[in-house]
Amino acid sequence: MTERPWTEDPWDPARPDDDSDVDGMLPDLRRYSRQILAGLAVVAVIFIAWAGWQVRSLTDQVDSPGEVVTPADNDVIEVEVVFPEGFTTAQVAARLERDAPGFTVADVQAVLDANTLPAPFRPEGVTSYEGLLFPALYRVAAYETEEDVLGRMIEEMRTRALANDIEAAAQRLGRTPYEILIIASLIEKEVKVAEERALVSRVIHNRLELDMELQIDAALYYGAAEGASFSDLKAADSPYNVYLRKGLPPTPIANPGEASLIAAMNPADDPTDDDPLCTARNRREKREQCRLLFYVLRDTEGRHAFSTTYRLHEQNVATAQAAGILP
Repeated sequence: MTERPWTEDPWDPARPDDDSDVDGMLPDLRRYSRQILAGLAVVAVIFIAWAGWQVRSLTDQVDSPGEVVTPADNDVIEVEVVFPEGFTTAQVAARLERDAPGFTVADVQAVLDANTLPAPFRPEGVTSYEGLLFPALYRVAAYETEEDVLGRMIEEMRTRALANDIEAAAQRLGRTPYEILIIASLIEKEVKVAEERALVSRVIHNRLELDMELQIDAALYYGAAEGASFSDLKAADSPYNVYLRKGLPPTPIANPGEASLIAAMNPADDPTDDDPLCTARNRREKREQCRLLFYVLRDTEGRHAFSTTYRLHEQNVATAQAAGILP
């Protein structure tokens, strides 16, 4: 029998034209490697050319500050809009018109007037959104509508109020959540010094409990004509004239921040009997419980002097007038 040459695979014998060092069982790795490297070199050349074009384009933009680059129609443009604490709904509308392209006061007011947005805590019959828009920094996208932005502000107020247990606090204080928002707005407009928020809150709660007029100046100016005099507003028959009307105004007078909201829900304790605010009372005044009932400006930085009786309050007023703080 004649012996045949042995191969690794009789069904795949080595070809005479195969330049590789192996038989036809394996691919020619060297040839494929050269093809892959050639392809990568072409891709690298194309990428370097593209990157160079991008750099030149960016350089041209930097060197030409007068040219405005218009974004493509499908680009999402966002702007940051800041609504300070204590802004009214009218000021919110004006700030949107100023800082968010495409928004106008008229369009924002039209949405508020339509009264179709959800209004948490607001009782039936009230149509104002005052006090329901949480003041903060918002990112407003080009595709958003007035309803979108206002709806986000309302939802943020609802979220913050619930996170601070507004419903439990309202029940504990004998108020409704909406009344807590009204009190928070009064605090927001009256107080400049943070540590006084809870004290002013205590005065408001005490006067409401005793059925006294609140006599809060900030409420007088809500919705009033610009330049209106204090004496005229104090005499005006307005639901926001808390000098003539007892109880809270019918709506908040501004959109309160979280600190004022917390103060409205957590008024400070009244002073103890050995506190100077209590010991300063005369014998007749000491027959009544010692409570914070009055406050008046005492310096140009917005701090207040608090008192527990009207007599002591008048002394604080006279001191402020003598110092030029009050007219």
